[in-house]
Amino acid sequence: MILRGILDHSLNGQICIRGFAPIKELARISKADYSYQRSPINRSDITDFLENQSYLFFPEIILGYKFRHSFAKGKSSLTPMKSVPEGKSYKSNVDNTQIKFRTVDYKQSQDIRGENSIQVAELVFDDVELSKLIQDNMQPLSRIDGNHRLRAAESVNSSKVERMIAPFCIILGEEIYGSETLNAINEFDKATKVFFHNINTKTIPLTSEENLKVLIDDQICFPDNELKDILGKEGVLVRQLIEKYNYKEFTGIEHIIGDNFRSCYLDIFNILEGKNKNVNKVLDALKSVDRLYADNDRLKANSSFGLLYAFLYYWILDKKGKFSMFKNWVLNNNLFETEEVLAENLIKIFDKIAEQEIMVFIAMPYFSDEEVEAHNDIYKTVIEDLKNDYHINIGHYEIMKYQGKTVDITQDILNKIEECGIFVANITNNNPNVTYEMGWARALRKPTILVREEKSKEPKSDYKMLYHATYKKEAHTTLKKTIRENMEAILAKEYGYVLDKS
Repeated sequence: MILRGILDHSLNGQICIRGFAPIKELARISKADYSYQRSPINRSDITDFLENQSYLFFPEIILGYKFRHSFAKGKSSLTPMKSVPEGKSYKSNVDNTQIKFRTVDYKQSQDIRGENSIQVAELVFDDVELSKLIQDNMQPLSRIDGNHRLRAAESVNSSKVERMIAPFCIILGEEIYGSETLNAINEFDKATKVFFHNINTKTIPLTSEENLKVLIDDQICFPDNELKDILGKEGVLVRQLIEKYNYKEFTGIEHIIGDNFRSCYLDIFNILEGKNKNVNKVLDALKSVDRLYADNDRLKANSSFGLLYAFLYYWILDKKGKFSMFKNWVLNNNLFETEEVLAENLIKIFDKIAEQEIMVFIAMPYFSDEEVEAHNDIYKTVIEDLKNDYHINIGHYEIMKYQGKTVDITQDILNKIEECGIFVANITNNNPNVTYEMGWARALRKPTILVREEKSKEPKSDYKMLYHATYKKEAHTTLKKTIRENMEAILAKEYGYVLDKS
């Protein structure tokens, strides 16, 4: 294999070969060193960019190559990096890699360097040795910059990428064997790490907003059909949204969107399900959430993009009052204090909370089989009504009913109290079992409802000050009404449910 390019010195005198080669071949003969580079990321957008972009351009891929030289195999003191600057061909006595030179003269004119010639270098790899290195995952070229482009090229099998030519810069170095002095410090490995650091820290890349402005704001060069090819349909929707409303009119979220409104709008469209990517719907959501922030000092003080996007997501995709539930969850748990969080993570966490079943545990004394069955019917009816009326995922553990394999009843009760979302205690006549279970629930800070028969004994002094509701034993409808009202209050306050039957 031959890599051909122009040989010259870069900036501080580093010797480089600059040329062009098929991108898949550059990927095949090179590898990254993850001991100092960031771990690879799966970026389908880079792969899509290689396969589908019309205006495809990348800066040069920067690679490193070390000539391998052994003093033990020859008496010559002419090491690779002494030969190359002098334009003298060199052949490794370790792996047979060669570098050859040819000078191209332009005697009649000088270029901007003040030179009238260029030096063409050929880096020649022994094909048998190269195949062995690749097979052993010891590719000869190291990747300094451009690893993600090369990884994307490796994963694509399209004919377009097969034909794709990429610019490269190979920084040359050497690895010497048989001399303690020369091997004391591997200067080239040290240098490539510094090159990597400088490339990734000393440049100031354009922000996403600056890049989007170039494309979205220029409707002459990039009409909607071309903008769609570059940014997808979301880019066109962002343009339409900008035309409909001036972001500076927001009063609650303007400090978040600010001069990054193009990026924000694009992020919003990207986190939505396809069928809901509607400009008017997003604009209505922005206005509504803006009012929410403006009216709430705690939210207005927050600058998290992720929290804002999550609010917009639930407003646009509102199902069964989920937006109001999310709002209550954020405010009740002080999530407005978060500095930054990914919207996807917030949505994932809240969806799990909203979709989990709220189980109700009822602790009561044993009155009789008939009375226990009557109470089971009351709670079953109340919970079924709540489920049907408000679309709430709620259930209950039936009172004093055990079926299936033998269980440790005490431990089973404690486990169910720990798992429940609402705890109900019938404290009629101060039953010690109920008192014990109530203590466990209160220790776990479970939302608790206390009830007792109207004519039963007064509660014990240790919990007589706790609010409790009374019901008439002869009229179970009063118990049903009490349980429903208290459960509705807990579902609204503790879980953020909007109790609207619509």
